[in-house]
Amino acid sequence: MPQQFILIINAGSSSLKFKLFSTELREIAEGIVEKIGLDGSFLNYGFSKKGQRIEVKVKDHHQAMEAVVDSLRPSTRSARSGQAHSTMLSVDFKSIVKVGHRVVHGAEKFIRPTLLTARTIKQLEKFNKLAPLHNPNNIAGIKACRALLPAAEQWAVFDTAFHSTIPDYAYLYPIPFKIYQERGVRRYGFHGISHQYVSGEASRLLKKKFPNLITCHLGSGCSITAIKAGKSVDTSMGFTPLEGLMMSTRSGDIDPAIIFYLTREGMTITEIDKLLNSESGLVGVAGLKDMRDIMVASGYKISNYRSPLKFSKQQKYLASLALNMFVYRVRKYIGAYATVLGRIDAIVFTAGIGERNADIRSLIVKGLPIKTKILVIPTNEELMIAKLISNT
Repeated sequence: MPQQFILIINAGSSSLKFKLFSTELREIAEGIVEKIGLDGSFLNYGFSKKGQRIEVKVKDHHQAMEAVVDSLRPSTRSARSGQAHSTMLSVDFKSIVKVGHRVVHGAEKFIRPTLLTARTIKQLEKFNKLAPLHNPNNIAGIKACRALLPAAEQWAVFDTAFHSTIPDYAYLYPIPFKIYQERGVRRYGFHGISHQYVSGEASRLLKKKFPNLITCHLGSGCSITAIKAGKSVDTSMGFTPLEGLMMSTRSGDIDPAIIFYLTREGMTITEIDKLLNSESGLVGVAGLKDMRDIMVASGYKISNYRSPLKFSKQQKYLASLALNMFVYRVRKYIGAYATVLGRIDAIVFTAGIGERNADIRSLIVKGLPIKTKILVIPTNEELMIAKLISNT
């Protein structure tokens, strides 16, 4: 019987990431199409540990998926790599039996892996207004895959699903209850696939089936989740991914009356939306998005990284201020969730900053009154999706 595969797709606004797994969940290939719909679009992919980069003209997600499927064809790969066709694993349309899609928002309706049909896609589109920067792109990737791989089962796995176990007293906001009933305004939480993956890995490492954990996903977007007996019971992101921690360009928690004040001062809602989502956080305080640059400007040395920037005295002060604000807010959430959980088996760090920046981790945990294990676990959302849909 020919080998069968599971393809995992994570479609963003101008990028499409993919990983290919065997049905035994062995990773076969991975890659990303970047600059979809823009000049200079390209595909980076690796197959059997060998990387390739090719220029591809892609105007939309359908063409991006065509480039992905094309990169998996033996004849295409051998032509580009110079390897003989016979040495390459055969991957064709029929050998991909399942496709898993990361979908950011499933609201309260979609709380488990869902087989995608024309009907469920139509239902999903109703939630585009809850995640306008994410869900439409996720759905574009779904539609492209359905067209190109019609024989494969298409499954959606939702970032919000892992947080469906949060109790009502934690997910509701103290606003009129009818706003929740009529408009669905509540805490949904995000990064759920990542939090679920690292919590499973922590359970394995701790040799404990249902541990109490505080999982810290610290990257460009940041969130912290309190996990009690293996289930999410609270998380820092809320109705949207704007709430919670200070992030690369997002403000995180602020006094909501600031928005009313700024409107009275002449700013439009669109301008405030852009301010809080794209011009705040690290870049708003320090003028720098990259935590590595902020660390260098604050006097730290980053292994294998040399900042191309020169920093003035004022920039150094603002970088140090941004770093202190970031660390302080992470520590506050850890302290709050320690109270929620009572007993903690481990604090887990993951994502770009959490995994790679030992100085940040040290600053966060230094002096914490909580004495517990500190785990660093690289996240693998694609493998988590593959695991979830392989069991369906």
